[in-house]
Order: sequence, then C-alpha cells, then structure tokens
Amino acid sequence: MGEKPRGEAGEAGPRFEPSNLDKVFFAEPGVTKGDVVDYYTRIAPLMLEHVAGRALVLERFPDGVDGGGFYQKNTPAHVPEWIERVEIPTADGGATTYSVIHDVEGLAYMANQAALVIHTPLATAAAPHRPVEVMFDLDPADDDPEPVQDAARMLREELDALGLAPRVKSSGSRGLHILVDVIDDQPSFELTAAFARVLADRVARRGGFTLEHRKAAREGRLFLDVLRNAPAAHAVAPYSLRALPEAPISVPLDWDEALGPSFHPRRITIGNVFRRIGQQADPWAERPRPHATIRAAIAALAER
Repeated sequence: MGEKPRGEAGEAGPRFEPSNLDKVFFAEPGVTKGDVVDYYTRIAPLMLEHVAGRALVLERFPDGVDGGGFYQKNTPAHVPEWIERVEIPTADGGATTYSVIHDVEGLAYMANQAALVIHTPLATAAAPHRPVEVMFDLDPADDDPEPVQDAARMLREELDALGLAPRVKSSGSRGLHILVDVIDDQPSFELTAAFARVLADRVARRGGFTLEHRKAAREGRLFLDVLRNAPAAHAVAPYSLRALPEAPISVPLDWDEALGPSFHPRRITIGNVFRRIGQQADPWAERPRPHATIRAAIAALAER
C-alpha cells in the first residue's frame, strides 16, 4: 500500500486505551484499526482546524469497510465524559446530542470507535444555525473527472467574479467540494442556501449540469448538490478517510491541482497522504478572505 502509517496508536493519549488494533478495516490495502487510529492521531494538527468545535456525524464500521457501516449522530451513553456533548434542536421539536472534539485525543477516540469517516456541518456547535461556510458538492454520474473539473472551473469563475475566494478539496470518492467562507453579520442557512441555489442553477444551465436530487432524473448529468447548506446537513470533513477500497482521503487542493490533468478524487490515500504533506504546503494554509458578503453576492447576481 505504499507508505503504511506506523502502528503507534497506543501513543494516542492518556484518556483511553485503544483496542483491537490488529482488526483489518480495509481489506484491499490491508489497513488495520491500528493504522486508522494512527492516521487520525498523526493528521490531527491539520484536521482539527476543520473539525474541532463542530457537531460530529460519524460513519462507523465496527467490522471494517466490508462489514458494513452506519451513521451516528446521537452520542451513545458509553462515550466517556471528557468528550463534549452539545444538544441541538431538530426541526420536529426534538433534539440530537452530538459529540464535539477539541484535541488529538478526541479524534483518536473516535477512530478507536471505528469512526472511519468523519462528517461535519457548515456551522460550529456553539452557533449551529449560523453557517460559517457555503458548500457546493460536485457529484458526477460516473468516474470521469472531466465533468467535475468543468463544473469546478465554472463555479470558480463565478465565485471569483463575486469576490468570494473559493477553496476546493477532493471528496475522496468521485467529486470535488467547493467552499466559501461566510463573512456576513448574522448569517443564516436560509441566506446561504438561497445563494447556493441561485449560483448553482446559473452554472448548471451554462454547463449542462443538474440540480435534480433524484438520480433517476439526472439523465447522466453531473449533480450540482447544494443540499449541504442546511442546519441538519453535513459533509465529509477535510482529511477524513472514505470507506472505499485503498482508503482514500478527502484532501484540500490548490486550484491548479484540482483542475490539472493528473487529478483524480481518490488519488490521495492513507498510504501516500503523509508523503504528500511532506512535499507540499497545505493548500489552505493561507486562504484568502472573501471580499464580499453572501448578501452582496446575491444582490450582484440579481443585477446580471
């Protein structure tokens, strides 16, 4: 599998003891639970910037990828007290008690719970109804990266023209995620969702893509998904593993890489990610701040 992470999971932290480290989680490259705990421990300095303080949705695979998995939102009773909980009201009048982590021990603990894939909402746990990002999820009909890159190029042009400084990352599966930081005062998901829909519709018409959620109605076109821009929605976090063969990872990209000839969203895996990090700077380390608010961008689009 290339550069296999070292199985030093026992050094993850003093607050829990990792277990069953030899269990195989990804059969194809032979990645064990110990490798996964070690990966999340080592990637924590980069990943925590994007997941700390957010309500986590976990995709857990207790018997490895081949054994099937499930999504976990509510925090189970057995989770130790040092993992923070946050109760967020749901649309039906109930509430969900999410886990929130702040440090490497929290990330390693989740890995030890077989949380292979870590999802986060586009808001912090402290202000769950105030989005800090807008997301466009480019979901192609097949494994061809060309329509993904075409859609990304068009979205980038539109977002740049609006002064919104878009960032891009691989999904770790078949597509790309494009994100914009929200600098509005008192932002709302109603605002960001409305903006995302208007812009995505504009790009879809221009590029022959679709906003149709139902797969049967997409007719082989790339799905420009803006449904992540909602309080209860979530997306794969930067540096999260994906539950796919070769253990690919969703990684921040620079635009030249995302739109370049060698791009493939599953190219970065647990076997080569640390080599990549050692060879190039974090593409999001010095991310530019948007010049415009989402409200200003909506007004600018309305004038076109």
